[in-house]
Amino acid sequence: MKSIHLSHFNTTIRILFCSVILIYNALAYADNFTQARWQFNNALSALQTNDLSTFQQLTYSLQNYPLYYYLRYQYLNPRLTQVPATEVYEFLRQYGNTMFGNSLRQTWLDYLAKQGDWAGFIQAYTPQKSTELQCYYVQARLATRQATQEAFEEAKRLWLLVGKSQPTACNVAFNYLAQSGILTTELIWQRIELAMAKNNLEVTNAAARLLGPTDQMWVTLWLTMHQNPAQTLGEFNYSDTPIIRNIVLHGIKRLAAQQFDLATNYWDRFQRRYAFTSEQIGEMQRELALTSVKTQHPQALFWLTAVNKNFLTDEFNETRIIYALEKQQWQAVEDFTSELPAPVEPFKPSDLRWHYWLARALEQNGKTTQARTVYQTLAKERDYYGFLAADRIKTSYQMRHNPITFTPAEQTELMKVLSLAASHEFYQLRMITQARQEWQYTMELFTLAQQAIAAALASRWGWHPQAILAAGKAGAYDDLEVRFPLLFRSQLTAGANRQGIDLAWVYGITRQESVFNEEARSPAGALGLMQLMPATARLVAKSLGLTLNGNSDILEASTNISLGTAYLRQMLNQFSGNHMLATAAYNAGPGRAKRWAENNPCLAPDLWVEMIPFKETRSYVRLVLFYTRVFEERLGQSRRPIRVTLSPYVNCGGN
Repeated sequence: MKSIHLSHFNTTIRILFCSVILIYNALAYADNFTQARWQFNNALSALQTNDLSTFQQLTYSLQNYPLYYYLRYQYLNPRLTQVPATEVYEFLRQYGNTMFGNSLRQTWLDYLAKQGDWAGFIQAYTPQKSTELQCYYVQARLATRQATQEAFEEAKRLWLLVGKSQPTACNVAFNYLAQSGILTTELIWQRIELAMAKNNLEVTNAAARLLGPTDQMWVTLWLTMHQNPAQTLGEFNYSDTPIIRNIVLHGIKRLAAQQFDLATNYWDRFQRRYAFTSEQIGEMQRELALTSVKTQHPQALFWLTAVNKNFLTDEFNETRIIYALEKQQWQAVEDFTSELPAPVEPFKPSDLRWHYWLARALEQNGKTTQARTVYQTLAKERDYYGFLAADRIKTSYQMRHNPITFTPAEQTELMKVLSLAASHEFYQLRMITQARQEWQYTMELFTLAQQAIAAALASRWGWHPQAILAAGKAGAYDDLEVRFPLLFRSQLTAGANRQGIDLAWVYGITRQESVFNEEARSPAGALGLMQLMPATARLVAKSLGLTLNGNSDILEASTNISLGTAYLRQMLNQFSGNHMLATAAYNAGPGRAKRWAENNPCLAPDLWVEMIPFKETRSYVRLVLFYTRVFEERLGQSRRPIRVTLSPYVNCGGN
């Protein structure tokens, strides 16, 4: 009896299966995604073993299946230079507006550019985020003399993007600008000014080489000012020109970070010598004020107050309000927050934040009636600051649950978008990486209304992490079932009960840590639902008498929750039952939380949270405490005040 090689046997079985499928009624299959998914997986396996005959037969009847395009992508991607170009263009025409379709497009565009096939490049091009491909597109249009004027305008736009040095692909476009006479001295100086504002000396030097000798001399002076502002300003004696003013401004900004008082003296002196515009004066006053805070100058509050209101920015407003809060200069807090534009519904988080501190300042300054009016407005909002305001005036929290609504027709229309249907299929097949990539691509295509519907659909599919993120992206904050699902309830309840801690708080931590993604891995290496560092997990496991065989054990939901809730219990014990400090410790470590508490032991607790030096931890604490209150509502627990307090860990607190 002849032996039959296993691979030949498998191939024979696959071919027989394909024959059956081809005979089978295609319509019956089309409604049966279970069968289609099985066939899809077999086709992928055949492609991976280079069994192209079986692959082609299996994919033939999958053309109406959402992931048919992915099979074609997997086939074409390694064979781009081998298949006819018409096959690639046809794929891009049909499937280019998907995550993997666009990925193939980018690879194909790069290949065409390297080949100098500019006509083909234009045929395949759609707007891309890649600066390199954008530059290639300009080159393609110039080489083929298509929309030349528009190409020049695009080249000028790219010329003025100086966050970093542009790819070498841009050199041709820039050379076209120079040869055509469009790259004027003014444009070159604009690039240099932008580069110096970002301290990008490499771009500055490259652009300077395109200038004449006299202009190059001024660039050299500017670079000298950058390297040694104190000496250069001290010896500075040039006639008033726009370039000279820019050099002086750059030097004063650089010097202020090193010798603030000397810089301000020079600023006073040079304002009398040079005709700075009102914009330059206002921007410099703002920069000096920001630097005074960074350098902890004793007159920082004076500088923060002196800036013209026409030059206030969001960053500047935040800096000066936080500085005034840190110094507990309540009149300054009132003045600074009063100068902000009146909030307009729907309120932004920053509106709520600053108007809460306006109310606190009014209260501190004895204006209780005015303070109460602001608190009453804030207390209508489902927000950390809204809940704090409600506590100040002893009123109930407003949850304002409003589900995302849409019609069956809207759902049907949305699911016709191939990238969304493909994302759903990837998810059903547990190809989570591909599902997430396709989903993220899709969300960039959708309007806010479409994103909200997609969030609700993902929630129905059980894909809660993406549903939560999409709802936030869409601004659909009021659907509490989508944004705060009661997932892993039995495990979280068991963990909370074992450790004697509040279930709503555990939910708040888990929601903030992983958005309920049990496979979550942070860049720092934290794992699972409750984002435990492996070293921490091993220490907690040892205290519980658990054995961990590797990181896969830490990722397992029940184990992760057991370890996470036990660690929360440890933090709560270490901070005498203080949820605010235990929350900060869970994010930043107990050592830091202890040090912050000891450095500001008698600070009002809401102010203490605002003074947490780590932006990530500051936001984390606010969100967890806010989420805890929402989960109390979702769990049907009785309402408790938001746990912003330093007691009982310290002997003195604040109101």
